[in-house]
Amino acid sequence: MELKSEYLPSFWLPGPHSQTIWASKFRTLPSPDTKKEKIELDDGDFLNLFWLTDGNGPIVIIVHGLEGDSSSNNVKAMFEVISKIGWNGVLLLNRNCGGISNRLQRTYHAGETGDLDLVVNLVKKRFPDIPSMVYGYSLGGNTLLKWLGEKGESAGINAAAAVSTPFDLASSTAVMEKGFSRIYQRHFVNLLRESAKRKFRDLPPLFNPGDLNEIKTLREFDEIVTAPLHGFVNADHYYSESSCRQYLNKICVPTLIMNSLDDPFLDTKTFPSPKEVSVMVELEFLQKGGHAGFIIGNSWKNYGWIETRIPEFFKKQLDNLN
Repeated sequence: MELKSEYLPSFWLPGPHSQTIWASKFRTLPSPDTKKEKIELDDGDFLNLFWLTDGNGPIVIIVHGLEGDSSSNNVKAMFEVISKIGWNGVLLLNRNCGGISNRLQRTYHAGETGDLDLVVNLVKKRFPDIPSMVYGYSLGGNTLLKWLGEKGESAGINAAAAVSTPFDLASSTAVMEKGFSRIYQRHFVNLLRESAKRKFRDLPPLFNPGDLNEIKTLREFDEIVTAPLHGFVNADHYYSESSCRQYLNKICVPTLIMNSLDDPFLDTKTFPSPKEVSVMVELEFLQKGGHAGFIIGNSWKNYGWIETRIPEFFKKQLDNLN
């Protein structure tokens, strides 16, 4: 089913780039009062989780975007609204993110769903009597939707929401090589290079990545680092195996997918049609909002449509349980 929210972007952020950049870099949000927990894993590695459990309502698991962490504005914004409405939340910090090197050769990637599955099961074990939902944005949205499709009826959560999701990873990297979007690509490549340098200083890879400073595009990084580090033949193999679009018709949990048609990171021709998704999925493709922006209100009282719409959708699903 395809729906349209009652959403009107801020007039003072008229274009996709202003929405994207302001929401990510200039929006001021308080840091949540979370408690960090280090989880030891059976494979010898570890995960860092950030908990907010002062509420008496359901719990929302947050899956961040590429090279994100607890300081990312989309994470802080969701924690803030969770706190205000008396819910609980936990952020899954992907391996090697947050400036902390993990122990194994592998790190994380868009199609890595094992860690999310582990955290979902951990939440269900610790909070067996309260509903659980998952929210993912950008790369985290791809991870979430792929996991939902893989799990099908055994997902075991009450609802999910994915925002600004790249449904086809290859097309997204191609978009990032064009026009103004190359500015975003340069930003992410710089982050990925520094993250890889830090990790490889501690644990040299089993392959030769060459001079990481020579990597200029996301596709090059995925070809040289992501693919061999995680057992893929090349970047195209990684993209084809990890893109979530092929899993959308297998989702069995009430799921909201919200994307903007002016997203400077994504190719709208790859957005799924209602026929490509399961009956449990609601598609909301809004005309404007940039990438993970969706800022509404005026310049002195602004807030995100994401933090309005996602809890609204989750509440609706919880009401349907009663």
